[in-house]
Amino acid sequence: MASTEKFSPCKVNLMLAVLGGRPDGFHELLSLAAPTKFGDTLRAETADGADSLSCDMEGVPTDSSNLVLKAAELFREATGLKAHFKFDLKKRVPAGAGLGGGSSNGACALLAANELCGNPLPQKSLEKIAAKMGSDCPMFLTRAPVVMRGRGEKVFSLKGEARECIGRLKLLIFKPDFSISTAWAYSQMRAHPEDYMRENAAESALSEWLENPSVSGLPLINNMQIEAFKKFPALQIALEEIRARFRVPAMMSGSGSACFAIVNGLEDGEIAGLSRLIKEMLGESCLVARA
Repeated sequence: MASTEKFSPCKVNLMLAVLGGRPDGFHELLSLAAPTKFGDTLRAETADGADSLSCDMEGVPTDSSNLVLKAAELFREATGLKAHFKFDLKKRVPAGAGLGGGSSNGACALLAANELCGNPLPQKSLEKIAAKMGSDCPMFLTRAPVVMRGRGEKVFSLKGEARECIGRLKLLIFKPDFSISTAWAYSQMRAHPEDYMRENAAESALSEWLENPSVSGLPLINNMQIEAFKKFPALQIALEEIRARFRVPAMMSGSGSACFAIVNGLEDGEIAGLSRLIKEMLGESCLVARA
């Protein structure tokens, strides 16, 4: 059987401005997002008769609710091929983190299926399929930092200095034991419309950075933090302590509960100290990973 293996990176939202609710139930947003060096590994091979998925992380669904198997189904619909696949997922990225782990897995499964069948679908077709799977999925097809608009499905890859700038980032990602439901997070935004960011203000902040990209000038905005911090004040306290003690930018990613610190200015020993501080504040079971 033919096989392939894909690295499935998680992402961080370096900027996430939720602009308002849409009639279709989604939200309009503007985001600057980037894949990271931390992620899962998805192995795929052709199979006879039916798709299957195995995963080494407890609690991860391996039925049709998983985007990996959804990707295989949508691939067959788009191509008319009868191919089936066996997937094995080595999972490191936790669910309920705001890191897009499941979306990344689905996008990688789509790429793997296409590769194993001789690449019958061009990039644009893959992007359309990915958009059906979820708002975050199209960005993981690019393998590059992107600007996302619409509900997240309108993806524009960064080029030149902006791309190089984000490529230089050194991140420390951390996620406490608790998770935040994406559905809950967006429902809270809809219930508190005063939390929405004005589109012209968001576009202006992003445009200013794109004109003169720098690590220090990144538009670190995430208005989903507002309601998350009300329910989970430990996140806000931890981020404020990190910024105060280590003088580094730190923010929640996406809908949370994962957060990140930009550690370009820190030595290895200082990063180790920051990691210890995070576990002291959020618990020894808190995931901490360099990316």
